[in-house]
Amino acid sequence: MSLRVLCGLCVLALFLLNEQSGSNAQTHWEQYKNRPATTVPDQHLTDPAIVGAIDLHAHHDPDSYPRDLDAFEVVKLAKERGLRGIVLKNHWTETAGLAYLARKYATPGFEVFGAVTLDTAVGGVNPQAVRYMVDVVGNRGRIVWMPTHDSEHEVTYNKETRPFVRVSRDGQLLPEVLEVLSLIAQHDLTLATGHVAADEALQIIREAKRRGVQRIILTHPLLGPQYTFMSSDQLRQAATLGAFTEIVARNLTGAPADRMRALDAIRLVGPELTFISSDSGLTGSPNHTDALAQAAKVLREAGFAEAALTRMFKQNPAQLVKLPQL
Repeated sequence: MSLRVLCGLCVLALFLLNEQSGSNAQTHWEQYKNRPATTVPDQHLTDPAIVGAIDLHAHHDPDSYPRDLDAFEVVKLAKERGLRGIVLKNHWTETAGLAYLARKYATPGFEVFGAVTLDTAVGGVNPQAVRYMVDVVGNRGRIVWMPTHDSEHEVTYNKETRPFVRVSRDGQLLPEVLEVLSLIAQHDLTLATGHVAADEALQIIREAKRRGVQRIILTHPLLGPQYTFMSSDQLRQAATLGAFTEIVARNLTGAPADRMRALDAIRLVGPELTFISSDSGLTGSPNHTDALAQAAKVLREAGFAEAALTRMFKQNPAQLVKLPQL
């Protein structure tokens, strides 16, 4: 076979490979790109529970699909409504640098923190992504989320054909997961379990404890089966290991059955190991402070005392981002 023919075959092979890669390079955010940019009016809600609160799960623009508010607007609103701090969350990029800028230019002195989520855009479970966040100027990085929208669990549950990020194989956590957990312990960061399968979340929590991770978040385990969706027994196991259960506002303000399940979960693990976050920012949903105020109202009406609300909105979130208790 001549050199010219071989070269031609190589070019064809590369073309076919690129075509295949392009067809597989679907993204989770693709389905949201044309989402109507509707905005829910600001209701200006307030509540004693959110004065001094810290929202550990705040989505914002800039993003790859429409968000209601940009990061500067989110932190300004939080400060105006009396919150103590906020963690900026993006599924695709680290936000420690953005937190530094927001704190410097939008809300000087207000506690703004960042995070990194180990989805495909940062190379999956990539230790270098964690190292970078740690070294970003300002030292505002606090939370490392395991894969969320690109987790193997979410992609396979939704029967999607797009790249995903594994955390385990044949029942064993992958070496890169172990390395990331060691980095979280080394740099005294907070681990969040992401959207992995329930059994994987428990594996990650156990291994994190073995490696010396001090603060662990069980990421919204009641939001739906495509995310980490835990039984009462699994919630109890996570709490026994010391993980904090995240209850997001829509768990408490949605359908009555969802609300009851969230209230039962809080009673099961106790306010001592629960915190409330907004997980707001998607167009068509309440803004972050309105969502938190609505959640506080539901909890109070369900019989939770002010001390329990203080624990879930203020004290536990402060502990999870290494702030002193007020």
